[in-house]
Amino acid sequence: MKLFQKGELELLWPFYLDSLISPMFFLVHAFYIIYFINLGFSMLQIGVLIAMAPLFSLLFEIPTGAVADLRGRKFSVLLGNIIGIISVGSIFFFTNFYSIMLLMALAGFGATFSSGAHEAWTTDLINKENKSLLHNFFAKRTSLDSFGLVVSGFIGAILVKQFGLSIIWPISGISFFVSFIILAFGKEVFTKKKTKLSQSFRKINSQSIKSVNYARKHHVLFYFLLASLIFVIAGGFSSEISWVPLLKNLNFPEYAFGYLWSAIAVMGVIAPLVSSKLFKKGKEKNFLLTIMILLALITLPIIFVKNIVFAFLIIIPSFFLIYLSQPAERVFFHRYIPSKLRATIGSVESMILSIAAIIALPLVGLSVDRLGAKITIFLSGLLMIPAIIIFSRIKEKKPQP
Repeated sequence: MKLFQKGELELLWPFYLDSLISPMFFLVHAFYIIYFINLGFSMLQIGVLIAMAPLFSLLFEIPTGAVADLRGRKFSVLLGNIIGIISVGSIFFFTNFYSIMLLMALAGFGATFSSGAHEAWTTDLINKENKSLLHNFFAKRTSLDSFGLVVSGFIGAILVKQFGLSIIWPISGISFFVSFIILAFGKEVFTKKKTKLSQSFRKINSQSIKSVNYARKHHVLFYFLLASLIFVIAGGFSSEISWVPLLKNLNFPEYAFGYLWSAIAVMGVIAPLVSSKLFKKGKEKNFLLTIMILLALITLPIIFVKNIVFAFLIIIPSFFLIYLSQPAERVFFHRYIPSKLRATIGSVESMILSIAAIIALPLVGLSVDRLGAKITIFLSGLLMIPAIIIFSRIKEKKPQP
């Protein structure tokens, strides 16, 4: 069976190559919690630090998403990469809590330029050139991204063991640089509008309001986004902030978190490819609902964990299910969005998820400080239940053109 269709690589090679190469240098996720713990920060402080990125994403998400719709998705994504290089790479030079907080905020601001724009860029390009490529594009991209992260775990483990934890920041800055270079070659289907700055801001405001109202009044998108908000809050209670201290208390070596990250990323390689075979077009809702239920059931036994092996039996399947859901989730979401609002509504989604993260992350840190990691992760399973109920209420309508 051919992995790529005729003409697919010719059209999409920059996006596939970026998904493969740039994650290899992004070492942050495997080690940053341990790095902050070693700086002497409490879990509440760490939660606040991590919340800075989604907070500034929330403040700037819709305006920057509208800029992408009006000025070009490619321009927006490349600008986000430049800001990522500066913000993430600079953390290497600081150990002060407030300095790092400002840089995390800058990273969140930079991320807004690519969050909705990246998917809008590729989705509109595929819809224009060859619609048949869209169904499997997100699955392939996620798998390539995860394969890159598999490599990053090994690179991170070696570099951290050799040079210490602080090396993760400059190397992760290189990740954004690599992404900038590769995506500069990406084709864009977009006609830039010649307008004055004042006119652009008025259009941005109008586009943002129109997109928010569209998502609010659309039955499927409203329930999808509401369920996503609650599910992300629940996921925060079972994120790195809780898992890392639990594994650290079980005497898991610091450098070995790179190998664990690689193992999780392997799930990200396999799961999306499996997903594209399991879910059928137009049947994404039931597929996603099943995964949400299974994820909640797998998380609850965490209170009985007393060793590394038992912990891994929960961690690995949980991440497999999360990766399994992503391609179907993206197809389901974009099926109900008109092209002219695609980037801005994508930014509305990112804004909603930012709200969820802002609410959850400090609470998760406080919960780990006061209740411990096990109870915090257990609460995640309980919090998934209302998200499952809301998602089940979606009654699908005919998608917009």
